[in-house]
Amino acid sequence: MKVCIKGAAEDVKLGDIQDVCLDFDRILLATDGSEPAILATQYAVTMAKTFGASIKAIYVDDGVEALQLPEEIEADDTWEGYHPSVKGLGVAKVMCERNGVECEIEIIQGGVTKRIIRTAEAYGADLIVLGETGRTGLKRLGMGSIAETVLRGAPMPVLVCKAE
Repeated sequence: MKVCIKGAAEDVKLGDIQDVCLDFDRILLATDGSEPAILATQYAVTMAKTFGASIKAIYVDDGVEALQLPEEIEADDTWEGYHPSVKGLGVAKVMCERNGVECEIEIIQGGVTKRIIRTAEAYGADLIVLGETGRTGLKRLGMGSIAETVLRGAPMPVLVCKAE
């Protein structure tokens, strides 16, 4: 990722500011098929289309189920019996294809936040995009927020999308 202006506002010379020049080449999209994740998918595809970037869409299976992708992705009846999280990858793939965005999809095994960050690093992602389910109270204390943990732990920018 190329960034033209760096530093705090007090260090920036106003005369040096030109056109903005953030440039994204690779976007990692983490999806679980939820409403916020589908919104995140739309943001990721829009940004990839705008910047000419590619997307790697992943679902991290925490080991509860051994999930696999169907061979045919575009037909709705293909998804019967598949976990909704896996269908989120299909939504990402089809959305990318229909918008001229290069995309690969993968189911990854392991701890969710660590695998998102490690996959982003291995992919060379300039940006991570994911949804926030908006857990509050005891659910948040007990399970934590994946989006918040990724945001704190990732070495690259993270875009968190909340459903309305």
